[in-house]
Amino acid sequence: MSDTQDLLVLFKSVAAKVDKRKFDHVTRESVITELGIDSLSMMQIVGEMETELGVMIPDEDLVELRTVGDLVKKIETRTVA
Repeated sequence: MSDTQDLLVLFKSVAAKVDKRKFDHVTRESVITELGIDSLSMMQIVGEMETELGVMIPDEDLVELRTVGDLVKKIETRTVA
């Protein structure tokens, strides 16, 4: 499994925990607002992912996120292989 797939799996897991429902259908192309995730839930999801991965995404970068893939890319740029 690639790092990108790992991040997608992590997103699904954290989103399910925060939003109390399954996100099995989510792909990198999934639009966050179309998933029914509001801004508060998204902040919680990002916060938990940051903690899990030991990264920090500036709040100003979060407003640019449209798809799950956008979030994955932001995280990938902040993690060192």
